[in-house]
Amino acid sequence: MKPRVRRALLVSGALLGVAGVLGALASPSMRASISAGYRAFRDPTLLERPAAEDPAAPISRRAPGEEESRLLDAAIAKDFEKATEGDLDDPEGAALATLVMPDLRVPVTRRTMRFVRFFAKTEGGRAIFGDRYQRSGRYRPMIEHTLREAGLPEDLVWLAAVESGFDPRAVSPAGAAGLFQFMPETGALYGLDQSQWVDERRSLRRSTVAAVAHLRDLYERFGRWDLALAAYNAGIEAVLRGMAKVAETRPPGAPQTPIGFAELAQQKLLPEETANYVPQIVAFAIVASNRARFGLDGVSADPSLEMGEIAVPEGTRLRTIARSAGIPTRLLREYNPELLRDRTPPFGGDYIIHLPAERVQQTLAAFPAYLEHERVDDPGADPVVETATAMRAPQVPGFDDAEEDDAPLPPRPSPIGRNRLPDFVLPGQGPAALSMSSLGPMGAKLPYVSIGGGVGWQPNRPDDPLAVFATEERRAQAAHAKGLGGAALEKQLGFIPPAARLEPPPDNFQRFVLPSGVAMRVREDAAAPRVAITIRIAPDEGKFAGTREPAGEAGAGETRHTITVGKRDLDLGLELAAGRLRLLLGETSGAQLASLRRFSALPRRRALESMAYGPAWLALGDALFPAGHPLEGHVLGAREDAAVARDLLLAESMAAERTPTRASVTVIGDVSRSRVEDLAKRIFATMPAPADTRPIGPHPREERLTVEQNVPAARALYGWIAPGEEDVRDHAAMRVAMWILSSTKGGRLDRALVEKGYAAEVRAMLDAGSRASVAVVEIVPAVPHDLAAVEPQLDAEIDAFVQGGPTGVEIAYAVAHLKAGLKKEIASQRGPVVQNAPKFANSARIREALAPGAAEALIEELDKMSVQTMKTVLRRTLARGHRVVVTTAPR
Repeated sequence: MKPRVRRALLVSGALLGVAGVLGALASPSMRASISAGYRAFRDPTLLERPAAEDPAAPISRRAPGEEESRLLDAAIAKDFEKATEGDLDDPEGAALATLVMPDLRVPVTRRTMRFVRFFAKTEGGRAIFGDRYQRSGRYRPMIEHTLREAGLPEDLVWLAAVESGFDPRAVSPAGAAGLFQFMPETGALYGLDQSQWVDERRSLRRSTVAAVAHLRDLYERFGRWDLALAAYNAGIEAVLRGMAKVAETRPPGAPQTPIGFAELAQQKLLPEETANYVPQIVAFAIVASNRARFGLDGVSADPSLEMGEIAVPEGTRLRTIARSAGIPTRLLREYNPELLRDRTPPFGGDYIIHLPAERVQQTLAAFPAYLEHERVDDPGADPVVETATAMRAPQVPGFDDAEEDDAPLPPRPSPIGRNRLPDFVLPGQGPAALSMSSLGPMGAKLPYVSIGGGVGWQPNRPDDPLAVFATEERRAQAAHAKGLGGAALEKQLGFIPPAARLEPPPDNFQRFVLPSGVAMRVREDAAAPRVAITIRIAPDEGKFAGTREPAGEAGAGETRHTITVGKRDLDLGLELAAGRLRLLLGETSGAQLASLRRFSALPRRRALESMAYGPAWLALGDALFPAGHPLEGHVLGAREDAAVARDLLLAESMAAERTPTRASVTVIGDVSRSRVEDLAKRIFATMPAPADTRPIGPHPREERLTVEQNVPAARALYGWIAPGEEDVRDHAAMRVAMWILSSTKGGRLDRALVEKGYAAEVRAMLDAGSRASVAVVEIVPAVPHDLAAVEPQLDAEIDAFVQGGPTGVEIAYAVAHLKAGLKKEIASQRGPVVQNAPKFANSARIREALAPGAAEALIEELDKMSVQTMKTVLRRTLARGHRVVVTTAPR
């Protein structure tokens, strides 16, 4: 055959073949078969026959789309099975075990990992994650703190990423609002005020407390986080209805095993958005905990909103508050998104306004002057109503795998109140469930929080609602076909780009420090009708650059007083401010503090006076801290009583705060810096001397005292001034030393004196104090020895201990014992005093409030304890030339 003829025949055959294929494609059954085959090629697991399928059912009798629907249902069911290594889809073959899992105990399934891949590996998903994670920094510390206080997992914070994208002004088409998207009726249930003036569903703090309370209520009812989150999204009624259907399909007499979220989702008994909602939260938490693992470590969170608060009169204009604070009104609205108009509500009394913490002081100083001349108009006039932006979270497929979470929660903290949800029995897990009518007039759907409503993740095909078969390439093609790109794609995903970064407000203060140590701040404001002068004494929260003025604002122990005068009376106002400051500083002079200590420790002093050998303890304390000493009035053992410890610790904290170097004076008004500085240097020249804050040294000499009392035998106390709790490392070393000397498990003094017959009893202890402690050794001589014979043995043992130091084994035993006691103290800070806790655990909560983290810091130092550290501290402390010896002699 000629080549030309052969080519003609081949072309003809090819054309006939194409025509045959096109003709076959005209058949619906052929199109369905090709489509199913292609999808099976893309996902080989679809070739597995689902267990629910009847093998005997003839395929020829099925409708054209029945096979595809069956495969889709099977894929959906498999999507809620436990995640496997392949679901991570890591080219490096990394295992799921390498990921840091969230503390939210929800089963991790294949759908969860589908969401993880979306947020971590797709361009659109990474953009969404990055923007929401960045914005989360503003609110996360506040939300996580509230979750911790309620005993809930901190990773619940990411619920706000899915609900609102961390936008407190987000409003859904269904009417849900705020960070946590409360519906109106749910907000009312949890006490969130909603009126034409405020919508507390947008409030940063109040909505957070309400959301945490609602989540805890749901968990207490369902006992599992996956069901609790599903009910948060779909409502209690929808979840109970689905559980009831599952329970009905179980064979009679079958074990009543718990019904979980995965089982409901597999059987399509939950709304589609809820089936995506729970896995989406867990997936976001996984990606947030593994940002470096997914190459997202470059995403940083915004600085948190450090919020201070002040109370303002009802009906106060926001611009008045903003002017007083020296910030834009828009920034004030950022801190108070619940306010809907240009003023606070004109009823209900004073209103709490939040503003930047660093602006509280100047707001309090300037606010009286601005408020005094403000004309409060008709509250209904000139309303400025903000229009909130509708915003929803992306709804992508996913869900996670972990153990069932039936762990009990700690006691409910008082801020979240009682459980507001009706009691009910979960279907399939007990007696017949209560009927819906028994749940109240509105049913269990009252606490309802909605997401979606047409906004959020949109399916790219009507016959593939969960995008089970969609690849990233097909998603991109669908977006391109719809003209979606950039901002349009973000809108399709329910994401609104973050608001423009707020520039920090300008700081218009001029600063200088007076020779007396008082810091001055002056702001010239020609528009101010009067001059506001505020004095402030605050804890040492850092100094601003170049001065000694405290930079922090509201804090524990802070004292403020504001005086307003006419600008011609500036000298009078400064005179009054200086007089007030002198009185405040004088409250913590040396003599005043000694009086406070004596008054606070009076119950302990009276108890010791009537106790056998008690006067010796009083004499030891008075000898170590005599009149004129910085710690005059100290009574040994006083801090064992929680009430006494409270007053003593407060007195010590006042002494640390009431010093001229922690005082500041703010002047705001129509003044000049030069005039203020000239007047202040003269008026504030004399300030009370600050309390002596130098380190407490050892007792200057050896001193011996004798106390006579009606006691059966002589006894001696040996006391040294030791490092206080403020010197954490040396204080930890002394705790270890005193335990080694007289532990109940064979301490050194017990072996050297009691076992050898010199003493009937010997014990060592450390009476802890903030600035100084007291190391005490108490000895009871054994017959026929007297104190003169026992003391040389004691001195020899202590000298050997000081010079040679402890052994590593002794340190290890002591550290283990002391850490166990400290852990009980830490546990006592969060609730009742735990069993067998040390005596000082009685005041654990007070100690934590006034010195947060002190117990944890002490544990850290104990872990680092070494023989050399111990020897250094012992040589400086347990010297014979610096001790006081008090002997109790029988009368």
